[in-house]
Amino acid sequence: MIIAVGVNYYNLRTNVERQSNVIIQDMAEFDQQAADEALSIQYAELTPGNSLNLTIKNTGSIISQLEWIGVFDTTLNKESYYRVDTSLNPLEIEKDIGNASIVMNPANNYNIAVLTRLGNIYYSEYPIPVTPGTGGGGGNFSSQYYTNYQSVDNHPETAVGTHSFFAAMKGQPDGVMNTLIEGFPPVQAPNTTILINYESFEGVFPPLDWDENPPGNRWEAETDQAYDGIYSADFDGRGGDRSGELLSPVFDTSDASNITLDFWYQDDNLDTGEFLLEFWNGTKWNTIADLSNDPEDVWNNYVQTFTDPQYFIVDFQVGWRAVDVGGGETAYFDYVYLEKGVGLASTDYELDLEVEWTGLPQATYEYLSVYGGTQGAENLLVEVWDGAQYVTLIADVQPGWNSVDVSTYHTSSTFNIRFKDATQLGDVVQENWDIDALFLNLWD
Repeated sequence: MIIAVGVNYYNLRTNVERQSNVIIQDMAEFDQQAADEALSIQYAELTPGNSLNLTIKNTGSIISQLEWIGVFDTTLNKESYYRVDTSLNPLEIEKDIGNASIVMNPANNYNIAVLTRLGNIYYSEYPIPVTPGTGGGGGNFSSQYYTNYQSVDNHPETAVGTHSFFAAMKGQPDGVMNTLIEGFPPVQAPNTTILINYESFEGVFPPLDWDENPPGNRWEAETDQAYDGIYSADFDGRGGDRSGELLSPVFDTSDASNITLDFWYQDDNLDTGEFLLEFWNGTKWNTIADLSNDPEDVWNNYVQTFTDPQYFIVDFQVGWRAVDVGGGETAYFDYVYLEKGVGLASTDYELDLEVEWTGLPQATYEYLSVYGGTQGAENLLVEVWDGAQYVTLIADVQPGWNSVDVSTYHTSSTFNIRFKDATQLGDVVQENWDIDALFLNLWD
């Protein structure tokens, strides 16, 4: 009996030790596998429906099984967990890892955690940290984010439109926008006709075909101030003669596509509204500028090109008007140049703004990312230079992230894109579009 009990105890103890050794060995193997597992979350973006998409590379030596994605909204201090079922072989990269139910607010900031079956956790952020300059990145990312771009006008079509704050695109999404604004294309090689060739009031006053209204008012050629030569046209207020106009000759501008006026003027003690520049539109005089609002007692240059069709008439005139100029106050102007350009001016709004990166490296994976803000009713395109022409890359920029593979086009250290409006003909509405961030994402 005692012997039997002893044998049973020995067998039980041996089995327990054997099972314990198996468990210890299994745990050691599990720990070793966990140590051999390594993932790199290389890219985090949102779909057009604002669902999370991750690009992950298995940089370890074993198959990795992904089981959970945790999303922590640091803006609202909320967290959620989502089940996934994805495996990656060693050195494999998989895109579009996520879950349609992982819907995120593109305006908020997030920390993202990916949990594997082996218990390892890998972290990312959204939006991806972007360091302005030639490249950057943060955390465990192997990506580099390139913002070493400039506004250029290198390719066949002339730039049209404007940036409101170009540098705003070089940071991560922060609500500070660069607004792209449509404009009119320049007139293509117009023929110009000089109407007034740098009149400096050195001869008979008023000059030939110029006029005073009323006749004989206080506009005179005097030598106390002159921008060119020894005379300028000036108006000294005194007594009851405190207002008057000096008018240019009458010109036929009915065939013009633009009118350019260039002259110099000076304000000596004038009050607001006492020295006005006016244009005749065939029916009435329109005030173009108040010349009494600039620094006093220095010569100021007024130069402007006009494309307003109300001034393309057979009896166009320019007027300089003095209004209630008192004693001790004087208005001067000198060296007047006026020309008209005759060509086909566009009345259709357009956008054509180029951006160029230089000094770029080559990489295995290459993406262009555009973070859009409020978009105009007209589609905003992003086009890429393929070496011979621009081709469409993004057909309609959406609010939030817009990311596209550009490895086909990035073949040198220089890379060019342009923002283009979808409608160039018959576009009578001036659109604008907000862009919060723009960068190239390159990684291996």
